[in-house]
Amino acid sequence: MLKKVLLGFVALIVLVVGATAVWMSIPFSYNQQQTSDALISSATVTVSQGDFLVFSPAQNIPQSGIIFYPGGKTSAATFAPFMRRFAEQDYLAVIAPMPLKTAFLGINKADDVMAAYPAVKQWVIAGHSLGGVGATEYIKGADLTKVKGLLLLASYPASDISGLNVAVMSISGAKDLQSTPAKISANAPKLPATTEYVVIENANHWQFGSYSADNTKQQGLLSPDVQAEQVFSHSLGFLQGLGF
Repeated sequence: MLKKVLLGFVALIVLVVGATAVWMSIPFSYNQQQTSDALISSATVTVSQGDFLVFSPAQNIPQSGIIFYPGGKTSAATFAPFMRRFAEQDYLAVIAPMPLKTAFLGINKADDVMAAYPAVKQWVIAGHSLGGVGATEYIKGADLTKVKGLLLLASYPASDISGLNVAVMSISGAKDLQSTPAKISANAPKLPATTEYVVIENANHWQFGSYSADNTKQQGLLSPDVQAEQVFSHSLGFLQGLGF
């Protein structure tokens, strides 16, 4: 009887884990037209898709780059429009797709990116939502002679990195119902004292990326284009402030 109970318990765990993995692997809906346009190479940006989604300046070899960790249940393409804009500013911009669309299963993906692009000498690691949590965990063991900054979008750390000598910018939305202002504030002591905080009024969680409108029913928000412009402007300013 005990053996049957144990086997039943193990079977239940396997079922739950399997169901969770399937659920996590199904991405949130995103703007198909907007993302499709961003994935087309042009005279200024070369797009390649393999182990990573890469946006490269077509006219030069970049010395600086940004690596992006998508949030949970998020397709890499959801942040293609955002990341493409960095390549237009002469940065190498790389989105690291995550196993089962879960950043915790690919925390060290940035190492693979840097190994693939040794010509890039300095990097910023960025992430949205749970991707930002994964990026923060990566920073804990990163080579800070190469990784110069951490960019958190609608995200906060799970563990303490306050003692690290690394530049951090946190960009959040005042109307974010997931990574709420209260959560951002409560976790601020885990980040370095020098962290720069940007709160965008009337911004929410989903409009940080090109998620489809059916992910939110909130009223009184910035338009998606306006929020995207503000997020990119602050993000670009962060990179430029590091001397990139």
